[in-house]
Amino acid sequence: MIGRVAIAALCVCGLTGCLPQPVPATGRLTPAQGLARGHSPSVSHRADGTVLVDGVPFFPFGFYHVSWAERGTSQQRQEDVRKIGGGGFNLMVTEPINDQDAAGYGAFLDTAQRSGVYVMTYGLSPAAAKTVEHYPAVLGFQLADDSNVLVTPAEIRQRHQAIKAVAPSKLTYISLAVGYDRPERQYFGVSDMVGNQSYPIGRDDISVTYPVMQSAVQSALARNTVPLANLQTFGWRRGQAPNEVELRNMTYQALMAGVKGIVYYAYRSREVDLNHEPRLWNTARQLAREVAVLSPALLGGERVELADGTGTRPLVVRFRGPGGDYLLALNNSRTDRREVQLQLPDAPRRLCSLSGPRKTLRLQGDRLTGRLAPLEVVTYRLEETRSTLPVFDFLLRFLSRC
Repeated sequence: MIGRVAIAALCVCGLTGCLPQPVPATGRLTPAQGLARGHSPSVSHRADGTVLVDGVPFFPFGFYHVSWAERGTSQQRQEDVRKIGGGGFNLMVTEPINDQDAAGYGAFLDTAQRSGVYVMTYGLSPAAAKTVEHYPAVLGFQLADDSNVLVTPAEIRQRHQAIKAVAPSKLTYISLAVGYDRPERQYFGVSDMVGNQSYPIGRDDISVTYPVMQSAVQSALARNTVPLANLQTFGWRRGQAPNEVELRNMTYQALMAGVKGIVYYAYRSREVDLNHEPRLWNTARQLAREVAVLSPALLGGERVELADGTGTRPLVVRFRGPGGDYLLALNNSRTDRREVQLQLPDAPRRLCSLSGPRKTLRLQGDRLTGRLAPLEVVTYRLEETRSTLPVFDFLLRFLSRC
Protein backbone atom coordinates (compact mmCIF):
# COMPACT_ATOMS: atom_id res chain seq x y z
CA MET A 1 0.00 0.00 0.00
CA ILE A 2 1.25 3.48 -0.83
CA GLY A 3 1.80 5.54 2.33
CA ARG A 4 0.59 9.08 2.91
CA VAL A 5 4.12 10.46 2.92
CA ALA A 6 4.84 8.83 -0.43
CA ILE A 7 1.68 10.29 -1.92
CA ALA A 8 2.60 13.74 -0.64
CA ALA A 9 6.03 13.38 -2.20
CA LEU A 10 4.52 12.40 -5.55
CA CYS A 11 2.26 15.45 -5.41
CA VAL A 12 5.14 17.80 -4.73
CA CYS A 13 7.15 16.24 -7.54
CA GLY A 14 4.45 17.24 -10.02
CA LEU A 15 2.63 13.97 -10.77
CA THR A 16 -0.61 15.66 -9.74
CA GLY A 17 -2.07 19.03 -10.61
CA CYS A 18 -3.81 19.80 -7.29
CA LEU A 19 -2.29 19.63 -3.84
CA PRO A 20 -4.96 20.70 -1.32
CA GLN A 21 -3.78 23.16 1.31
CA PRO A 22 -5.41 22.51 4.70
CA VAL A 23 -4.62 24.96 7.48
CA PRO A 24 -1.34 23.82 9.08
CA ALA A 25 -1.36 22.68 12.68
CA THR A 26 1.41 25.19 13.35
CA GLY A 27 2.31 28.32 11.50
CA ARG A 28 2.57 32.07 11.79
CA LEU A 29 2.08 35.25 9.89
CA THR A 30 5.77 35.56 9.13
CA PRO A 31 7.06 39.11 9.50
CA ALA A 32 9.15 40.63 6.74
CA GLN A 33 12.74 39.42 6.60
CA GLY A 34 14.08 42.73 7.88
CA LEU A 35 12.86 41.93 11.40
CA ALA A 36 14.86 38.72 11.45
CA ARG A 37 17.93 40.43 9.96
CA GLY A 38 17.85 43.08 12.65
CA HIS A 39 17.76 46.28 10.64
CA SER A 40 15.21 49.09 10.84
CA PRO A 41 12.70 48.45 8.06
CA SER A 42 11.29 50.97 5.63
CA VAL A 43 7.51 50.82 6.02
CA SER A 44 5.10 52.20 3.42
CA HIS A 45 1.79 51.26 1.82
CA ARG A 46 0.29 50.74 -1.62
CA ALA A 47 -2.70 52.49 -3.11
CA ASP A 48 -4.79 49.35 -2.46
CA GLY A 49 -4.18 49.73 1.30
CA THR A 50 -1.54 47.02 1.64
CA VAL A 51 1.28 47.65 4.12
CA LEU A 52 4.76 47.13 2.67
CA VAL A 53 7.71 46.30 4.91
CA ASP A 54 10.92 46.72 2.92
CA GLY A 55 8.70 46.45 -0.14
CA VAL A 56 7.16 43.12 0.91
CA PRO A 57 3.34 42.92 1.39
CA PHE A 58 2.51 42.51 5.06
CA PHE A 59 -0.78 41.69 6.83
CA PRO A 60 -0.71 43.16 10.38
CA PHE A 61 -2.52 40.84 12.78
CA GLY A 62 -2.29 41.31 16.52
CA PHE A 63 -3.46 43.04 19.68
CA TYR A 64 -3.74 46.24 21.60
CA HIS A 65 -1.95 46.05 24.93
CA VAL A 66 -2.28 48.25 28.02
CA SER A 67 0.72 47.28 30.10
CA TRP A 68 -0.23 49.17 33.25
CA ALA A 69 -3.85 47.96 33.35
CA GLU A 70 -4.86 45.89 36.39
CA ARG A 71 -1.51 46.40 38.15
CA GLY A 72 0.49 45.43 35.09
CA THR A 73 4.18 46.20 34.69
CA SER A 74 6.75 46.68 31.94
CA GLN A 75 7.89 43.11 32.65
CA GLN A 76 4.33 41.93 32.02
CA ARG A 77 4.40 43.65 28.64
CA GLN A 78 7.59 41.78 27.72
CA GLU A 79 6.11 38.45 28.80
CA ASP A 80 2.97 39.14 26.80
CA VAL A 81 4.77 40.17 23.60
CA ARG A 82 6.63 36.86 23.72
CA LYS A 83 3.30 35.02 24.01
CA ILE A 84 1.82 37.07 21.18
CA GLY A 85 4.74 36.20 18.91
CA GLY A 86 4.66 32.58 19.97
CA GLY A 87 0.93 32.49 19.18
CA GLY A 88 1.60 33.37 15.54
CA PHE A 89 0.76 37.09 15.66
CA ASN A 90 2.95 39.86 14.27
CA LEU A 91 1.75 43.15 15.81
CA MET A 92 1.26 44.85 19.17
CA VAL A 93 -0.32 48.30 19.43
CA THR A 94 0.43 49.91 22.78
CA GLU A 95 -2.00 52.13 24.59
CA PRO A 96 -0.40 55.27 26.15
CA ILE A 97 2.81 54.28 27.87
CA ASN A 98 3.80 55.73 31.23
CA ASP A 99 7.17 56.79 32.65
CA GLN A 100 8.00 53.29 33.88
CA ASP A 101 7.29 51.85 30.43
CA ALA A 102 9.30 54.53 28.67
CA ALA A 103 12.38 54.00 30.86
CA GLY A 104 12.89 50.46 29.55
CA TYR A 105 11.25 50.82 26.16
CA GLY A 106 14.34 49.95 24.15
CA ALA A 107 14.62 46.62 25.96
CA PHE A 108 10.96 45.93 25.24
CA LEU A 109 11.45 46.68 21.53
CA ASP A 110 14.39 44.26 21.48
CA THR A 111 12.17 41.58 23.02
CA ALA A 112 9.47 42.30 20.42
CA GLN A 113 12.03 41.88 17.63
CA ARG A 114 13.21 38.54 19.00
CA SER A 115 9.55 37.48 19.29
CA GLY A 116 8.78 38.32 15.65
CA VAL A 117 6.37 41.13 16.57
CA TYR A 118 6.20 44.65 15.18
CA VAL A 119 5.10 47.49 17.48
CA MET A 120 2.89 50.53 16.90
CA THR A 121 3.49 52.82 19.89
CA TYR A 122 1.03 55.33 21.33
CA GLY A 123 2.03 58.14 23.64
CA LEU A 124 5.47 59.15 22.39
CA SER A 125 6.28 62.75 21.54
CA PRO A 126 8.09 63.37 18.22
CA ALA A 127 11.34 63.80 20.17
CA ALA A 128 10.85 60.44 21.92
CA ALA A 129 9.81 58.79 18.66
CA LYS A 130 13.08 59.93 17.10
CA THR A 131 15.05 58.08 19.78
CA VAL A 132 13.38 54.70 19.04
CA GLU A 133 12.48 54.81 15.34
CA HIS A 134 15.69 52.94 14.44
CA TYR A 135 14.68 49.81 16.37
CA PRO A 136 13.85 46.92 13.98
CA ALA A 137 10.50 46.21 15.69
CA VAL A 138 9.11 49.72 15.16
CA LEU A 139 6.37 49.67 12.52
CA GLY A 140 5.12 53.16 13.36
CA PHE A 141 3.35 55.37 15.87
CA GLN A 142 -0.24 55.79 16.97
CA LEU A 143 -1.37 59.42 16.91
CA ALA A 144 -4.81 59.27 18.54
CA ASP A 145 -7.43 56.92 19.97
CA ASP A 146 -11.21 57.35 19.55
CA SER A 147 -10.21 60.07 17.10
CA ASN A 148 -13.64 61.16 15.93
CA VAL A 149 -14.60 61.85 19.55
CA LEU A 150 -11.44 63.35 21.00
CA VAL A 151 -9.49 65.21 18.29
CA THR A 152 -10.04 67.02 15.00
CA PRO A 153 -8.70 65.92 11.61
CA ALA A 154 -6.50 69.04 11.57
CA GLU A 155 -4.92 68.04 14.88
CA ILE A 156 -4.23 64.54 13.59
CA ARG A 157 -2.62 65.90 10.43
CA GLN A 158 -0.32 68.10 12.54
CA ARG A 159 0.72 65.09 14.65
CA HIS A 160 1.25 63.04 11.50
CA GLN A 161 3.51 65.68 9.99
CA ALA A 162 5.50 66.02 13.22
CA ILE A 163 6.14 62.26 13.39
CA LYS A 164 6.98 62.02 9.69
CA ALA A 165 9.56 64.75 10.14
CA VAL A 166 11.56 62.53 12.52
CA ALA A 167 10.54 59.05 11.28
CA PRO A 168 9.71 59.34 7.56
CA SER A 169 10.05 55.59 6.93
CA LYS A 170 7.43 54.60 9.55
CA LEU A 171 3.63 54.66 9.45
CA THR A 172 1.19 56.68 11.53
CA TYR A 173 -2.04 55.23 12.90
CA ILE A 174 -5.32 56.36 14.44
CA SER A 175 -8.45 54.56 15.64
CA LEU A 176 -12.07 55.64 15.37
CA ALA A 177 -15.61 54.26 15.07
CA VAL A 178 -17.55 54.47 11.83
CA GLY A 179 -21.35 54.24 12.03
CA TYR A 180 -24.09 53.36 9.53
CA ASP A 181 -24.85 57.02 8.83
CA ARG A 182 -21.50 58.38 10.01
CA PRO A 183 -18.68 57.40 7.63
CA GLU A 184 -16.26 59.94 9.18
CA ARG A 185 -14.57 60.44 5.82
CA GLN A 186 -12.77 63.57 7.05
CA TYR A 187 -10.64 61.36 9.32
CA PHE A 188 -9.24 59.33 6.42
CA GLY A 189 -6.17 60.67 4.63
CA VAL A 190 -4.73 62.53 7.65
CA SER A 191 -2.71 59.49 8.82
CA ASP A 192 -1.27 56.45 7.08
CA MET A 193 -3.51 53.88 8.78
CA VAL A 194 -7.00 53.91 10.30
CA GLY A 195 -8.31 51.23 12.64
CA ASN A 196 -12.10 51.08 12.64
CA GLN A 197 -13.63 49.84 15.89
CA SER A 198 -16.41 47.25 15.84
CA TYR A 199 -17.35 46.14 19.37
CA PRO A 200 -20.95 44.88 19.03
CA ILE A 201 -21.04 42.02 21.55
CA GLY A 202 -23.25 43.16 24.40
CA ARG A 203 -24.38 46.35 22.64
CA ASP A 204 -25.40 45.67 19.02
CA ASP A 205 -26.10 42.95 16.50
CA ILE A 206 -22.99 41.08 15.40
CA SER A 207 -23.94 41.65 11.75
CA VAL A 208 -22.93 45.33 11.97
CA THR A 209 -19.25 44.42 11.58
CA TYR A 210 -19.35 43.82 7.83
CA PRO A 211 -21.09 47.05 6.72
CA VAL A 212 -19.08 49.34 9.00
CA MET A 213 -15.84 47.72 7.85
CA GLN A 214 -16.95 48.07 4.24
CA SER A 215 -17.53 51.77 4.87
CA ALA A 216 -14.07 52.16 6.41
CA VAL A 217 -12.41 50.30 3.54
CA GLN A 218 -14.14 52.46 0.95
CA SER A 219 -13.16 55.69 2.71
CA ALA A 220 -9.59 54.48 3.23
CA LEU A 221 -9.00 53.47 -0.38
CA ALA A 222 -10.46 56.75 -1.64
CA ARG A 223 -7.90 58.65 0.46
CA ASN A 224 -4.74 56.52 0.20
CA THR A 225 -5.07 55.06 3.70
CA VAL A 226 -4.56 51.57 5.12
CA PRO A 227 -7.85 50.15 6.52
CA LEU A 228 -7.53 48.02 9.65
CA ALA A 229 -10.24 46.41 11.76
CA ASN A 230 -10.31 46.85 15.53
CA LEU A 231 -12.28 43.87 16.86
CA GLN A 232 -13.58 42.95 20.29
CA THR A 233 -12.15 40.47 22.78
CA PHE A 234 -13.52 42.25 25.89
CA GLY A 235 -16.98 42.46 27.46
CA TRP A 236 -18.82 45.71 28.08
CA ARG A 237 -19.87 44.08 31.34
CA ARG A 238 -18.27 41.17 33.15
CA GLY A 239 -19.16 37.88 31.55
CA GLN A 240 -20.10 39.45 28.18
CA ALA A 241 -16.87 38.94 26.28
CA PRO A 242 -17.28 37.33 22.83
CA ASN A 243 -17.31 33.58 22.80
CA GLU A 244 -15.21 31.59 20.36
CA VAL A 245 -17.93 31.44 17.68
CA GLU A 246 -18.55 35.18 17.88
CA LEU A 247 -14.85 35.99 17.61
CA ARG A 248 -14.51 33.89 14.46
CA ASN A 249 -17.62 35.43 12.94
CA MET A 250 -16.53 39.04 13.57
CA THR A 251 -13.02 38.31 12.29
CA TYR A 252 -14.25 36.85 9.03
CA GLN A 253 -16.78 39.63 8.52
CA ALA A 254 -13.89 42.10 8.68
CA LEU A 255 -11.68 40.04 6.36
CA MET A 256 -14.51 39.68 3.86
CA ALA A 257 -15.06 43.45 3.91
CA GLY A 258 -11.52 43.89 2.59
CA VAL A 259 -9.54 45.17 5.58
CA LYS A 260 -5.76 44.93 5.26
CA GLY A 261 -5.03 44.03 8.88
CA ILE A 262 -6.71 43.28 12.22
CA VAL A 263 -5.97 44.48 15.75
CA TYR A 264 -7.99 42.97 18.61
CA TYR A 265 -8.82 45.04 21.67
CA ALA A 266 -7.20 43.71 23.65
CA TYR A 267 -4.66 41.14 24.78
CA ARG A 268 -4.41 42.96 28.08
CA SER A 269 -6.55 45.88 29.28
CA ARG A 270 -8.76 46.84 32.20
CA GLU A 271 -11.58 44.86 30.58
CA VAL A 272 -9.78 41.65 29.58
CA ASP A 273 -6.56 39.68 30.06
CA LEU A 274 -6.15 36.85 27.58
CA ASN A 275 -3.65 35.22 29.92
CA HIS A 276 -6.78 34.16 31.82
CA GLU A 277 -9.02 33.43 28.81
CA PRO A 278 -7.60 30.20 27.30
CA ARG A 279 -10.55 29.42 25.02
CA LEU A 280 -10.59 32.87 23.48
CA TRP A 281 -6.80 32.88 23.15
CA ASN A 282 -6.76 29.48 21.45
CA THR A 283 -9.45 30.61 19.01
CA ALA A 284 -7.42 33.70 18.16
CA ARG A 285 -4.34 31.53 17.59
CA GLN A 286 -6.28 29.32 15.19
CA LEU A 287 -7.47 32.43 13.35
CA ALA A 288 -3.83 33.54 13.02
CA ARG A 289 -3.01 30.22 11.33
CA GLU A 290 -5.92 30.63 8.93
CA VAL A 291 -5.07 34.23 8.10
CA ALA A 292 -1.47 33.15 7.47
CA VAL A 293 -2.78 30.93 4.67
CA LEU A 294 -5.25 33.50 3.33
CA SER A 295 -3.19 36.67 3.61
CA PRO A 296 -1.51 36.58 0.16
CA ALA A 297 -4.95 36.47 -1.45
CA LEU A 298 -6.36 39.05 0.97
CA LEU A 299 -3.55 41.45 0.07
CA GLY A 300 -3.08 40.76 -3.62
CA GLY A 301 -6.27 39.16 -4.88
CA GLU A 302 -9.43 40.40 -6.52
CA ARG A 303 -12.32 40.65 -4.05
CA VAL A 304 -15.79 39.69 -5.33
CA GLU A 305 -18.89 39.85 -3.11
CA LEU A 306 -21.22 37.00 -4.12
CA ALA A 307 -23.84 37.50 -1.36
CA ASP A 308 -24.06 40.49 0.97
CA GLY A 309 -25.42 38.98 4.20
CA THR A 310 -28.54 41.16 4.30
CA GLY A 311 -32.11 39.92 4.76
CA THR A 312 -32.07 36.12 4.67
CA ARG A 313 -28.91 35.95 2.58
CA PRO A 314 -25.58 34.60 3.84
CA LEU A 315 -22.35 36.56 3.37
CA VAL A 316 -20.17 35.03 0.65
CA VAL A 317 -16.98 36.62 -0.71
CA ARG A 318 -14.33 35.30 -3.08
CA PHE A 319 -10.67 36.38 -3.14
CA ARG A 320 -8.84 35.37 -6.28
CA GLY A 321 -5.31 36.18 -7.38
CA PRO A 322 -1.68 35.03 -7.35
CA GLY A 323 -2.05 34.11 -3.68
CA GLY A 324 -4.77 31.55 -4.45
CA ASP A 325 -8.49 31.32 -5.07
CA TYR A 326 -10.56 31.28 -1.85
CA LEU A 327 -14.24 31.28 -1.01
CA LEU A 328 -15.30 32.59 2.43
CA ALA A 329 -18.89 32.16 3.63
CA LEU A 330 -20.65 32.91 6.88
CA ASN A 331 -24.02 33.31 8.51
CA ASN A 332 -24.34 36.55 10.50
CA SER A 333 -27.61 35.51 12.15
CA ARG A 334 -27.62 34.16 15.69
CA THR A 335 -30.90 32.28 15.27
CA ASP A 336 -31.63 31.34 11.65
CA ARG A 337 -30.00 29.05 9.16
CA ARG A 338 -29.00 30.57 5.83
CA GLU A 339 -29.27 28.86 2.47
CA VAL A 340 -26.44 29.20 -0.04
CA GLN A 341 -27.66 29.08 -3.63
CA LEU A 342 -25.12 30.74 -5.92
CA GLN A 343 -23.84 30.48 -9.45
CA LEU A 344 -20.10 31.09 -9.74
CA PRO A 345 -18.81 32.98 -12.79
CA ASP A 346 -16.67 29.95 -13.63
CA ALA A 347 -16.66 26.28 -12.70
CA PRO A 348 -13.75 25.25 -10.44
CA ARG A 349 -13.29 21.50 -10.15
CA ARG A 350 -13.64 21.20 -6.37
CA LEU A 351 -13.69 22.85 -2.94
CA CYS A 352 -10.84 22.15 -0.51
CA SER A 353 -11.84 22.97 3.07
CA LEU A 354 -9.56 25.23 5.10
CA SER A 355 -11.84 25.62 8.12
CA GLY A 356 -15.33 24.63 9.16
CA PRO A 357 -17.15 21.37 8.34
CA ARG A 358 -15.83 19.98 5.07
CA LYS A 359 -19.20 19.29 3.43
CA THR A 360 -21.18 22.37 4.51
CA LEU A 361 -21.07 23.71 0.95
CA ARG A 362 -21.14 21.65 -2.23
CA LEU A 363 -20.09 22.43 -5.76
CA GLN A 364 -21.79 20.97 -8.83
CA GLY A 365 -20.49 22.55 -11.98
CA ASP A 366 -20.77 26.27 -11.35
CA ARG A 367 -23.53 25.90 -8.71
CA LEU A 368 -22.62 26.42 -5.07
CA THR A 369 -25.20 25.13 -2.58
CA GLY A 370 -25.49 24.37 1.10
CA ARG A 371 -26.82 25.55 4.43
CA LEU A 372 -25.03 27.54 7.14
CA ALA A 373 -25.94 27.17 10.81
CA PRO A 374 -26.31 30.32 12.93
CA LEU A 375 -22.97 32.20 13.05
CA GLU A 376 -21.23 29.41 11.13
CA VAL A 377 -18.09 30.31 9.15
CA VAL A 378 -16.54 28.14 6.42
CA THR A 379 -13.55 28.76 4.17
CA TYR A 380 -12.50 26.90 1.05
CA ARG A 381 -9.76 26.93 -1.53
CA LEU A 382 -11.16 26.63 -5.05
CA GLU A 383 -9.10 24.17 -7.07
CA GLU A 384 -9.06 24.37 -10.85
CA THR A 385 -7.29 21.16 -11.82
CA ARG A 386 -7.35 17.46 -11.13
CA SER A 387 -4.59 14.90 -11.02
CA THR A 388 -3.41 13.56 -14.35
CA LEU A 389 -3.55 10.12 -12.74
CA PRO A 390 -7.07 9.24 -11.53
CA VAL A 391 -5.87 6.94 -8.73
CA PHE A 392 -3.82 9.74 -7.16
CA ASP A 393 -6.73 12.18 -7.50
CA PHE A 394 -8.95 9.73 -5.60
CA LEU A 395 -6.33 9.23 -2.89
CA LEU A 396 -5.78 12.97 -2.52
CA ARG A 397 -9.48 13.44 -1.99
CA PHE A 398 -9.47 10.69 0.62
CA LEU A 399 -6.44 11.96 2.53
CA SER A 400 -7.14 15.68 2.33
CA ARG A 401 -10.13 17.83 3.22
CA CYS A 402 -11.20 18.14 -0.42
